[in-house]
Amino acid sequence: MDSIAGLRRLRDLSAVGDRETIAAALVEACLSSDAVSQADVIFLPDTFSPPDVPTSALLSLRSSRMPVVATLGDAVTVLFVPLVVGDTILAILKLHGHSPFSTDATTAFELLASYAAALLERCDLALKLEEESAKVRIAELERRRFWDTLPAHAWHCEPNGNLVAVNEAFAEFFGLKDQKVAEFGYHNIFHPDDYERVMGIWIEAISKELPGQAESRMVGADGTIRTFLIRVVPIRDEDGTIIRWYGVNTDVEDLKLAQREIAKTAEALAEAQKISHTGSWSWRCEDDVFSCSTECARIFGLEPDDTPTFEAMLKRLHPHDRPGPVQNSLDPSIEEMDNELRVVLPTGLTTIAESRIRIVRDDKGHVTDYVGTVRDVTEYRLAQNRLRESERRYAATLSSIADAVISADDRNRLTFINPVAERLTGWNHEDAVGRPVEDVFRLVDRGRGTVVDPVSKLLRQEVDPAHEIHYELRRRTSSNLVVEASGAPIIDADGELKGAVIVFRDMTQRNEIAEALRRSHEDLARMARLTAVGELAVSIAHEMNQPLMAIVTNAAASRAWLQNSDPDIKEAVEAIGSVIEDGHRAGEVLRGIMTLARNARPTIERLSLRSVIDEVLQLTRSELRQRGVEILIDIDDTADAVSGDRVQLQQVLINMIMNGADAMAGTGDKRTINVASKGRPDGFTQISVSDNGVGLAPETAERVFESFFTTKATGIGMGLSICRSIIEAHDGRIWVESEPAKGTTFSFTLQRLPSVTGQSEAPAG
Repeated sequence: MDSIAGLRRLRDLSAVGDRETIAAALVEACLSSDAVSQADVIFLPDTFSPPDVPTSALLSLRSSRMPVVATLGDAVTVLFVPLVVGDTILAILKLHGHSPFSTDATTAFELLASYAAALLERCDLALKLEEESAKVRIAELERRRFWDTLPAHAWHCEPNGNLVAVNEAFAEFFGLKDQKVAEFGYHNIFHPDDYERVMGIWIEAISKELPGQAESRMVGADGTIRTFLIRVVPIRDEDGTIIRWYGVNTDVEDLKLAQREIAKTAEALAEAQKISHTGSWSWRCEDDVFSCSTECARIFGLEPDDTPTFEAMLKRLHPHDRPGPVQNSLDPSIEEMDNELRVVLPTGLTTIAESRIRIVRDDKGHVTDYVGTVRDVTEYRLAQNRLRESERRYAATLSSIADAVISADDRNRLTFINPVAERLTGWNHEDAVGRPVEDVFRLVDRGRGTVVDPVSKLLRQEVDPAHEIHYELRRRTSSNLVVEASGAPIIDADGELKGAVIVFRDMTQRNEIAEALRRSHEDLARMARLTAVGELAVSIAHEMNQPLMAIVTNAAASRAWLQNSDPDIKEAVEAIGSVIEDGHRAGEVLRGIMTLARNARPTIERLSLRSVIDEVLQLTRSELRQRGVEILIDIDDTADAVSGDRVQLQQVLINMIMNGADAMAGTGDKRTINVASKGRPDGFTQISVSDNGVGLAPETAERVFESFFTTKATGIGMGLSICRSIIEAHDGRIWVESEPAKGTTFSFTLQRLPSVTGQSEAPAG
C-alpha cells in the first residue's frame, strides 16, 4: 500500500474538507490497498454503541486506543482502527480483508487514521469557530437591539445627571423622537405631586454615588398618567470612578391595578371563607414560615393579633388526633390527605374541622411547602347526626307498623324493606336490598297480567279509599297473596323524583271477613225484607183475596151460562176473560212477595224507576189504605232509567214509605206520602219520599242511619242503616231532611242511565 499517496489525498482536503469528504477520502485511500476488500468510517454516537462494531472490539479500542483485529464468519478478517485525538475517539475505520493484515499495513492504516483524525478535529474546530462567530454576531445584533426592545424605559446619563440617551420606548412615551435628548427636562415627565420627592431621591443617589429607586407617577406626551418604578445604578471604571448612570423605568401601573384587584379578591375571599366557615393555611417547612387566613385563625382559636405558627395550630388539635392523622398528613410520601379533626378551643369547646392537606414539591421532587384548607363542619356533623337519628327513628317506625313497606331509589332499586314486607314477599333484607323492585315486589294485575313496573303503576294510581284496588303478590317461596298496594313519590328540595315508598297489606283475612260481613249483611237485609212482608201480611192477604174472590165469582157465572139450556157463550167468554185478568193480578202480587223473600245475590241492571215504584205500591197499597194514607206520585220520565238491583231498591222504598206511614199514625190531618223523582245536573236521579207526619228532632235526624238506633217501641234500628248500605253500594248518597211538626223527607240518588227509545225494562220477577 502507498500510504504517501493516501496522505497526499487527505492533505489536499485540509482546506475544504468536511466530515463526510474526509471519511470518503480515507476510505478511498484504504481501498487502494490490495489487502482491503471493504472499508467504512464509523462515527461514534454520543449515547449508544454503533451496531457495526462488536462490543468487545469497542471496549478494547476505548481502553487501548490501538487497532483491534477480529475474525468474522467465512474467514473474513476485520481491522478496527481508531481515529484518535488526544483521549477522544472521533470515529473508527473498519477494514475487511480475506487474509490477516500485516504489521506494515496496520501501521500504514493507523497513520492514515491519525492524519484523518487530525483533519476531522480541525474540521470540527472550524465548525465550532464558525458557530461561535455566528453567535457573537447574533449577540452583537441582540445587544444592539436590546436597548430599543426593552419592555421598559431605558436611559443613561452623565455622572452629573445630565441625560444622554434614551431607548425607543422612553422616546415614544414622552414624545422625544423629534427633540434632542439633551434639551429634555426632568420636570416635564413627573407628576407635580411626585416631582420634589423623586428629585430628592435622585440628588441623594448622585451625591452618595449609590444605587437608588423610587416609585412615581409619570405624565406621557398625550397626557396619560401611569405609575413607574425607577431604578438607577452607577457604572464605574477600573478606579471606581462613576463614568455613567444607567436607569430603567418599569411600568407598574398594571401591577398596581392587579394589586388592587388582588386586595379586593383577598377581601372577597376572606368574606367567602367567613361565610362558608372555610380557612386556608400554608407552611414552608424548611424555614418554618407559616401563614393562615383570618377564618383559619378563628377556627383554631388563634389570636389575630399574635403571629400564628404551625405549632400553635397543632396544639389546638385534640390529643387523640395529633399522633395519627397529622403525622400521616405530613408524610412526604403521601401527596394529599383528607382528615376530620377535633379542635379544642381555649374556651374548652370542642369543634369538628374537615382538613385537606396537599404537598408542594420543587423541580427535583423535594417537599417545599404544605398547603391546606380547614372547614368548620361542627353544625354540619350535628345536622348529620340529627338526620341519622331521624332515619333510625323512621326505620324503627316502619319496622314496627303492621303494614308492609318497601322503598326504592330513582333507578327503581330497592333500598329498604321492613319485617312485614319480608314476611309477605318471602325476601329477607340482605337479599332484597339493591335488587330491582319488580324482582322482589312481583305484582299481577287481575285481568291484565304481570305488572312490569310496579313503582310507576302505583305512583300513577289514584288513591280512592272507597274503591280499593287489589293485586296478586307472587311470593318468593310459598303461595301467592292478595294485597292492596299504594305508592308515594320521594321528592327532593328541587322538585326532582328521587325514589318512592310503597305500602301494601295482606288482604286475605280482610277479604274473608268482608265476604262474611257481606253474607251477614245480605242475611240481615233479607230478614228485614221478610219482616216487612210479615208486617204487610194482612194487606197482602187482602190484595190476594180480591182477585181470588173475583176469580171464583166469574168462574161460577161462566159455568151457569154454559149449563143453561140455551148456553150464553158470549157471557161465558167474557167471564172467563175476567178470570184470566184476576189470575194475572194475583200472580203479580205473589211474584212481588216471592221476589222480596228470595235469597239471591244483588244484580245490577238497567231499571225503570217508575216500574220499581209501581211494584212497591202494589204491595203496600192495601196497608196504606187501611191507615188512611194517600200516595202521590211525581215521576220525572226523562230521568226514569237508572242502574241498580230491583229487590234492594224495592226494600229501600218500602222501608221509607212504611216509616212515613208510621210517622203519621198519631196525626189527625190528612195523611199524605209523596213519592217523587227528578234528574240532577251531576248525572244522578234523586228519589224522595216525603210525609206530613210529626217530623224528627235535629239530634234524632243526625242518627237515623246508625245501626240499632230507632224511635219505635218495637223496632230494632236496622232498617235505615241497611238502606244506607244499599244506596252507598249503588254509588249513591242518602240523607234526611225534617222539620218537627211539619214532616220528614228521605232522599237518595242513583246513577242515571241514558234513555233508550223502545228498549224494554228488566222484568219485575
